[in-house]
Amino acid sequence: MAAPNLITPLRDICVKVVAANFEGCPTFGPLPDKYVKRIIDILPLDLPLELVGSLIADEDYWRRRSQARWKNCEVAAHGYSWKQLFFERNLMEFLEQYDPAVTDLSSLKRLLTYSRRFVQTVHIRQLPSHLDLQILFECMVNTPSSLALSYNLKEVGMDYDRSLFGMKLSDCRALAKALEHTETLTHLDLSNNSLDDDKVRMLASGLVENLSITHLNLSHNKIADRGVRALAKLLDGHSVISLLELHDNQIHTEGAKSLARAFKSNQCLLSVNLRLNRMGDEGCKAVVESVRGSPTLQRLNISANAAGPGTAAAVVALLRLNNTLTELDVSCNQFGEDACGNVRRALEQNGSVRLMDVRMTGINPDDEMAIAENLRARQERVDKARVLGK
Repeated sequence: MAAPNLITPLRDICVKVVAANFEGCPTFGPLPDKYVKRIIDILPLDLPLELVGSLIADEDYWRRRSQARWKNCEVAAHGYSWKQLFFERNLMEFLEQYDPAVTDLSSLKRLLTYSRRFVQTVHIRQLPSHLDLQILFECMVNTPSSLALSYNLKEVGMDYDRSLFGMKLSDCRALAKALEHTETLTHLDLSNNSLDDDKVRMLASGLVENLSITHLNLSHNKIADRGVRALAKLLDGHSVISLLELHDNQIHTEGAKSLARAFKSNQCLLSVNLRLNRMGDEGCKAVVESVRGSPTLQRLNISANAAGPGTAAAVVALLRLNNTLTELDVSCNQFGEDACGNVRRALEQNGSVRLMDVRMTGINPDDEMAIAENLRARQERVDKARVLGK
């Protein structure tokens, strides 16, 4: 006996028809949510962004669309939102591949204007066009909140040219003008951009008027004392910068002293990273002494700076007098065994430090083990108190 012919329910036919004609008639009308979901589940993944961006909030749709386009999707890096991931990566690719000789500027402005509702972070790994960044901020009103920009060039092969890498002075001038007016940007990452003193001074002229950036990353550049003096002026009593990253630059003693003078009056810094510079014993000592009375600083890193016994003595005083610092890295310096012993004894009197790195400072193995045991016991007490809800 032949199987009976089953008639497709009318509602299923309607769902398929709405999905097939969604681009020409982009509306769900008064349909119940369960049917809207069924329609979205079978929508094509190549519909225009301007069409589906405002109409579809369903995360499953954006997950399918993202995974169909990219192999590796780190949704955690995009606010755990698949929709945000898609718009941010789509914008990133467009900017990285933008060529003014091929693509009309109006197309870029249109994308920036539309994407601003769904983009929080702009991460650009290369910008061969050296686009005027004022365009980005003018089109993306009230966004982004985070900008990470690297003027590198990928996959150049045998066409390598050193002049193609790093920010130019004109790039810094355009960004400085944009920074004067942005009120929503809180994180600025310009690491690994070959920034020297002149370029940083240009950027500082825009940052001095900015009251929104709280996290500034200028690491892995060529900033020396003149550039640091300009940055130090940003860290006055009105500064809102709480996270400062200047590691792997060319800061010497005078630059360190400029920072130290700024740190004394600063009431906002939470974390300072100055590792892999050339501050020397005198410069590191000045920095450590300047934060001794800081009511806010929680993390300080001065590792690999050729610091010596003078800095070690300042660290001892810091540990005895400061009760806000929780992380301290002084590794890869030249303290000496006796000075490290004093640091160990001072740590025993300190109740706030949870992490401390003293490796490769000339420390006695017994003192290094004693410090490690001290910090481990502290962490265990903190973990126990957290579990007990104290």
